[in-house]
Amino acid sequence: MGKGKELFGHYNDLAKAKGPGTKESTYAGILFQALLMVGERRTFELLEEADEQGKKLKLLYPENAKKNAPPTGIALA
Repeated sequence: MGKGKELFGHYNDLAKAKGPGTKESTYAGILFQALLMVGERRTFELLEEADEQGKKLKLLYPENAKKNAPPTGIALA
């Protein structure tokens, strides 16, 4: 879990450095949402898995979701 926590911090530091509205800031928001949805341990595990596979986390939405529908899950993309 140490590596996942480091990755989480790294992406948040990038977002702070680049500022609002950047892809780094958007990704940090996705990671924070994942933290709220699945908890710290699972988010860090997913971050480690994504890093090993050269992927990122993404939020999942229902197929027929309305514009402001909340996400329903997290996946690697």
